[in-house]
Amino acid sequence: MFLEVWDPIGVRDAPAAQNEYDGYLGRTLELLFEGATDAELNEYLVGIADRMGMDASRHSHADVITALRAIPLNVSTTH
Repeated sequence: MFLEVWDPIGVRDAPAAQNEYDGYLGRTLELLFEGATDAELNEYLVGIADRMGMDASRHSHADVITALRAIPLNVSTTH
């Protein structure tokens, strides 16, 4: 779950908010599939947090990006 590694508004422990960031996961995975750099991933996460009204400019997303890069992105195609 995305919430386990990224929680800019601090809702991780709220049972009703367990899918709070799921809407951002699709684009995040697209960026990973497209080979986005760490800087590009960071920019995306900072942009989301900014739109939420959070000041993410001084926050490091290095741990989040490391966790995202650990996701196996093996795509198999059938011919």
